Amino acid sequence: MSQSLESPAVRAHREVVERLWTRPLLNACAELLPLVEGKTVLSAESRCGAVVTHWLKYLPEETRMMALDSNASMLDCARERVSEAEQRRIFFVQQRVNALSYADEVFEASVCLHGLVSRRQLDEGLAELARVTSSGGLVMAALPTSESFDAFYDLLDEALRSHGLHEALERLGELKERTLVDAGAAARSARNFGLHDLILERIRWDLSFASGRDFLQSPLIQETFFPHWSGAIRGSEREAVLGYITRAIDTYWRDRTFDTPIEAAVVIGRRL
Repeated sequence: MSQSLESPAVRAHREVVERLWTRPLLNACAELLPLVEGKTVLSAESRCGAVVTHWLKYLPEETRMMALDSNASMLDCARERVSEAEQRRIFFVQQRVNALSYADEVFEASVCLHGLVSRRQLDEGLAELARVTSSGGLVMAALPTSESFDAFYDLLDEALRSHGLHEALERLGELKERTLVDAGAAARSARNFGLHDLILERIRWDLSFASGRDFLQSPLIQETFFPHWSGAIRGSEREAVLGYITRAIDTYWRDRTFDTPIEAAVVIGRRL
């Protein structure tokens, strides 16, 4: 797939999401990726293949991989990033992590570093990953936590109060408590689905955005938290609130970038 023919979603993921999320995460937790010899592993929500190509560096040549994603264009991109020799041991399949077609206990290890944001997504994803992983095998999942982008939540609180949207403030509180996930909730979910010997890592790094618009329209934000944030605000009020936040960022961070931390929870557990 030439760069000129890439879909907007593929280009946005490769140029933005991988730079802001995937690469920093892999750099921080590469040594935690499961090492498997001579069997088959699963990479779920593989997107454009950054996780696939990185994990392959640590796997013996005889280990095979099933690489999944729901987006066919992203799978095509992932396939083209792998050499012909390596393609002989990787199978690219269009599937979602929460609806895997495989039988129970067929993979020696399973990894998912994208596509898990809400509590429901995490529970459904971990349930399927645990189901298809063999006894004694490892499941590894990562997600951005509700502790990310704390400055934005302060601005959102300010915007809602400024517009008198007290019900939206309550919905925002419920969103952080019931919908989004912190590291502790990620560990509890893993235990609920039968994973043991847990390793839980909390990884934080700073992201920089040129403006309020750059932040809110970032493909990473749009792919992760934005649908949940905007869902807490009624449609008729959304434009005014988001406009307020955009102007506030541009005012408070005038002549400098909007720097804000993101936190990833990485949970690894063994299936008994």
